[in-house]
Amino acid sequence: MRIRHALAGFGVGAALVLGGLPAAPAAMAAPTPTCGDWKDENSYGVACSGGSSYVQVQAVAECNNGYSDTGPWRSVKNGSWSYAYCAGKGGLRKGHPQFRSL
Repeated sequence: MRIRHALAGFGVGAALVLGGLPAAPAAMAAPTPTCGDWKDENSYGVACSGGSSYVQVQAVAECNNGYSDTGPWRSVKNGSWSYAYCAGKGGLRKGHPQFRSL
């Protein structure tokens, strides 16, 4: 008798694990930010707005002497600028934004 109840309980548990629960709703996609950048011979900057408050952007500058520099992390929601600098490092070779989720 105890074995039958234990197996019945196991059957209910297995049904729940194997698909007895309704599927969770798909996560909503985060809003895509609009980004702009700026550069001169020594600096690279990036700012984004309209994105999720859980995403940040950072300016990355690759310098002509092989070094790189990064600016501070900024929210993509409010349009704050992040700047990275190559002054004294041979000047800016190229720059790009880097993103992270919180």
